[in-house]
Amino acid sequence: MAELYKITSNGAIVEIKKSPFSDEPKDLENFIMNNEKILGNVALLNHQIILPNNKRIDIWGVDLLDWRPIIVELKNDVCGLEIIPQILPYYSFMKTHPDSFKLNASSNNKFIKKLQDLGIDKGKFLKGLEGDPKVILVAPGFKDELLNTTDFITFDIESIQISRYESDENEYLVSIDKPQIPLSPPVAVRVMEDWDWEKYEREGISTKKIGIAKSIKEQIDHLIRAEGIDLQPIFRKFYIPYQIERSNVFLINIGYTSLETGDVLLSFKLEKNVDLNNEGIKIENTKTEWSEKYAEWSIYFSKNVDITPLLPIIKRSYEHVTGVKIED
Repeated sequence: MAELYKITSNGAIVEIKKSPFSDEPKDLENFIMNNEKILGNVALLNHQIILPNNKRIDIWGVDLLDWRPIIVELKNDVCGLEIIPQILPYYSFMKTHPDSFKLNASSNNKFIKKLQDLGIDKGKFLKGLEGDPKVILVAPGFKDELLNTTDFITFDIESIQISRYESDENEYLVSIDKPQIPLSPPVAVRVMEDWDWEKYEREGISTKKIGIAKSIKEQIDHLIRAEGIDLQPIFRKFYIPYQIERSNVFLINIGYTSLETGDVLLSFKLEKNVDLNNEGIKIENTKTEWSEKYAEWSIYFSKNVDITPLLPIIKRSYEHVTGVKIED
């Protein structure tokens, strides 16, 4: 279990005491609802959703990358296999009753305003609610038996470990970790939908967008091989993340604006905004954008260009996510 310390100006080491959440339905739940970016690129809609069998979903919303619903299950204790039979009815109901959640979302004016503020098309969001739900487990810890099991289940489960500490200044510090599966399961144990360039085209993405995305991917693959950067590109629904141990470092997004038109988006996880002019990086592009909320810098391409000048950004994103510096 991780411990947190502060080193004072005189060199003394002071332990920062843990301040666990008092309960699930209020303290932890309110914290997650007010700090949704802890869960990644998500937009949370509502909490304590009562199902017809009187069971309650803690929190639900939508994944803004995969465009599918998410179920957030909260636990205030170390979580084991007992959670599996609890989340199965939630997953089953959300998968088989997408119209119920569409109605819930459409009638929530506050949430619709949130979508508008994020620049998300309402129609695209509602269509996404028909997708395969993803379950996010949030707890102070997870038993190995659970982590080993989740990768053999046919729907997506993500585990997020959260610890809260209280500093001397009466402020809270929060530690977030995404524990990895401790054992290496056999290849292809999970049944997942296969995506590739041909499937993107069958789903209606224009030949132009696919051509731009292919060019970007080929260049990135060449750059990271040349630099010895160990990242794996994975084809997903309308985007291609480059990952290390399931964490996205950067990604190519071809679902931006619409399936048929619009630019291809290249987004990096970074600590701060990038000013290309100040850094002397010259590259043809449509525009760039910084998301403070998601700590993500994006650059838009409407044609094939040389992205070699972005190599410093690729390295910086890798170092930001992994904490490992790439030697020049």
